[in-house]
Amino acid sequence: MLRTKLFLASSIFALSTFANATVIDFNDLSHDEYYHAFNSINSNGYIINNDSLGDERLGVWGANSDFQADTGHAAVFVNYSGSKTSIELANKSLFNFNSIDLADVFNQGETGSITFSFFSKLGTSYETVVFDSAKGLQTAIFNKTDLTKVSWAGANSQFDNIVTTPVPEPETYALLGLGLVSVWVSRRRKQIR
Repeated sequence: MLRTKLFLASSIFALSTFANATVIDFNDLSHDEYYHAFNSINSNGYIINNDSLGDERLGVWGANSDFQADTGHAAVFVNYSGSKTSIELANKSLFNFNSIDLADVFNQGETGSITFSFFSKLGTSYETVVFDSAKGLQTAIFNKTDLTKVSWAGANSQFDNIVTTPVPEPETYALLGLGLVSVWVSRRRKQIR
């Protein structure tokens, strides 16, 4: 009986390894200059783009700038109001979009709104986030699942601490199931002998 419970507990823990959250915090982009600009950012297997036609579409204020919403670290700002910023996995796999931290572009506590679009194989859904009037980052929680891409547009803003989880491929579950069945069969053979 104890072995059966141990086996079940091990199986549950094995499944939980597929649900590890990824936090994209951009701290590797931190610097001490006025700002650095980017047209796209690759981080933790994700690609973040902005569709504006200008150069320097995305940027990071200096770590100790009054404009930096993540003081001492790095939040990314959108340089063109109304432009669309998007995130997707580089390998085009599905992912879950749990939350994102947001602030106004100059970290002055200005109000504004951003509309998020969540793309999945089933269609597109939308949610709007309104900034509070406080300085610093505020967390928007979405918990959207099985997405191909997320995009957002609206007020000039900064974003940081994007929390996602990958959606395991069906093959992953099949291999895990095959392994568990193999262990069960081998245990049954030993018990019969």
